[in-house]
Amino acid sequence: MRNLIIALLVSLMLPVVANAQQAGNVVDSSRKRVVVLDPGHGGPRPGKVVGKVHEADIVLDISKEVRRQLATKMPELDVYLTRHCDSAYNADQTKDNRMRAEFANSKGADLTVGIHANAIGNTTTNGCEAWVLSLDESLMKQNNARANLFADDGDALDINDLDTKSMGFIKVLTRQLDNEPRNRMFAQQCCDNINKLGLKNLGVKSGKIWTMLYYLEGHGVLIEVGYMTNAKDLAYISSEKGKKEIAGAISDAIVSFFESLDALSGDVSATTEEQSVSEAQPAASDEALEEGYTIQLISATHEVDTNDYQFKGYKGRVRLLMSTGRYKYKYCYGSYASREAAKRDLEEAKKTFKDAYVVRFKGGNIVTQ
Repeated sequence: MRNLIIALLVSLMLPVVANAQQAGNVVDSSRKRVVVLDPGHGGPRPGKVVGKVHEADIVLDISKEVRRQLATKMPELDVYLTRHCDSAYNADQTKDNRMRAEFANSKGADLTVGIHANAIGNTTTNGCEAWVLSLDESLMKQNNARANLFADDGDALDINDLDTKSMGFIKVLTRQLDNEPRNRMFAQQCCDNINKLGLKNLGVKSGKIWTMLYYLEGHGVLIEVGYMTNAKDLAYISSEKGKKEIAGAISDAIVSFFESLDALSGDVSATTEEQSVSEAQPAASDEALEEGYTIQLISATHEVDTNDYQFKGYKGRVRLLMSTGRYKYKYCYGSYASREAAKRDLEEAKKTFKDAYVVRFKGGNIVTQ
């Protein structure tokens, strides 16, 4: 019965929350994008300790290196760290982790990346993994018994402490449903990138209710860069070379994440000069113009057949235009002399492709400037 009630509440809230989240997921081109890096632990809680090596120190070094590399790879980003030294927000670990999430929320973070190192009872387990928030009840129960086995108290929430009937929980659940696909995409990219450095890829996991992820409003992933209880992993992730290379893997994944959002952040404003010129020309949705406006339906990392089933009623009327970045293949419909003319057909296109939007093109390319 409880699950039924939750399902009903979610169904009622989804249209409202999804619209709000959709607006949030489409990166606003009028403001700078924001990423928050959260080096785990710090202050009175060093995390895992092996000999004289502290997890808190390793992940702080990696986080600082990620920020340094992003300054070159994607200088338009605003990058924040939740801590810059061996410090903590609060003596209580649960409050500390919640305050890290609240810090990210206050910055309007489009993406928050928690960086940790792992540990376990045996010395043979090794590799990197990434965690995303999932409030699937069976998964939460499955992971709850061992959630804090090798983590500081407060890093993960106890399912028995969550009021799953509360509106607060339902709001978190709807955020999770909306953000999880892109969270998983980013998490998998991090694991794949780190795997190329020689660390075993343990994949993307969910079900453990990480406190920091639970309270995030935007996208968020927690990365375990390697096992400190494995001698080989520890030697690598604590070395200057290893920390720099892992930071490179994470920063590359961050760049790819924001490039993927480019597909959802079209040019939504036309200049007065563009409008005055275009309004003097008739719409031409049925003939191919050399320059004008079109409706972008989807973007992809690889070429797709324009008669593919996913285009449904638009089969035979879709054309490929090129752009830059990872998602450089843009599949579009129509040719219009003015933005306003394109917008008249946009609402119909959005019934099938909810993320469709109007873009400007010239020749066979999307105009981004």
